[in-house]
Amino acid sequence: MESVSMEQWSTTAIPAIRRAPYWIEAVNQAYVQLECAVPTRSTDTFFGAITRRELAEVNLSHISSTAQTVLRTPQQISKASEDVFLLSIQVAGAGQLIQDDKSAYLRAGDLALYDSTRPYELLFDQHFEQYVISLPGSVLRKRLRNAEDMTACKIATAQSGTARLLSRMVTELMISPPAGGPVVDMTVADSLVGILVAALAENLGNLSLKDDTASLRYDRVKAYVLENLRDPELSIGKISQRLGITASTLHRVWEHESDSLTNWIWAMRLKGAEQDLRRLACTSTTITEIAYHWGFSSSAHFSRTFRQHFGVPPKEARARMRVLPQPDTRLT
Repeated sequence: MESVSMEQWSTTAIPAIRRAPYWIEAVNQAYVQLECAVPTRSTDTFFGAITRRELAEVNLSHISSTAQTVLRTPQQISKASEDVFLLSIQVAGAGQLIQDDKSAYLRAGDLALYDSTRPYELLFDQHFEQYVISLPGSVLRKRLRNAEDMTACKIATAQSGTARLLSRMVTELMISPPAGGPVVDMTVADSLVGILVAALAENLGNLSLKDDTASLRYDRVKAYVLENLRDPELSIGKISQRLGITASTLHRVWEHESDSLTNWIWAMRLKGAEQDLRRLACTSTTITEIAYHWGFSSSAHFSRTFRQHFGVPPKEARARMRVLPQPDTRLT
């Protein structure tokens, strides 16, 4: 059973004259209290749609819309108690984020952070798509010093492995959210926040982390492993070498986890393979190809460890594959 709740808003079935007020209300429900202005010339053709999923304390959303201007004003801030950091990942089109006299112009593949406790502007002069991560300000401030100074600073996924990993993870979580209940949700959300912190730290290096050494090393290790999960040569030695730390330091970084780093790597590979076995898009891919794709060098080893982990062999897991219900497209 899917544990992540989903909400949807769309102007598709809304009469043209009501689309703008409907959209303003949708944006306010999905994010924080905002003003939203649609160009007069495009009122009849205006379109907007938002899908939002909750993942413990983190909200993930996909927004697709035509041109508009979005404002977070001092008046709204004074009336609302929201303390939220938002991170926009540009998927298509372009947009401009302005906060604290800084401006970030985002094209597809770029991302930037902004803070709901201070005014900001989002400017879109054409059709655009974004993924948006929303999380409580307290969550990010626990992990980062001067998080507020990181707003409106563009990060390009093409130039950052951790930012690219963050974008991929959000995409996957929106397409195929975790199932398993609150504990799974919290674990996945914590990993997502960790990678977000690593992406900000990697690319905005002049802004320091809290608990610099331990926190940064842990997030760097997790980000590197997840990005290279499919590498069959991934090992403690290779991770240590690539990150410039000793194997003993690597083990100390991971010592607070319930499982060893090696076991966690295999568990993540098995999870990825199990998801592929359930995907309709992978029905023409053989089980052996999926095993090799996720870093296994032997189909026998894959089948044995898969059965130990999930209780059934890969072939049976695929046979049980079911078509997931399509999201409800009715207006919320």
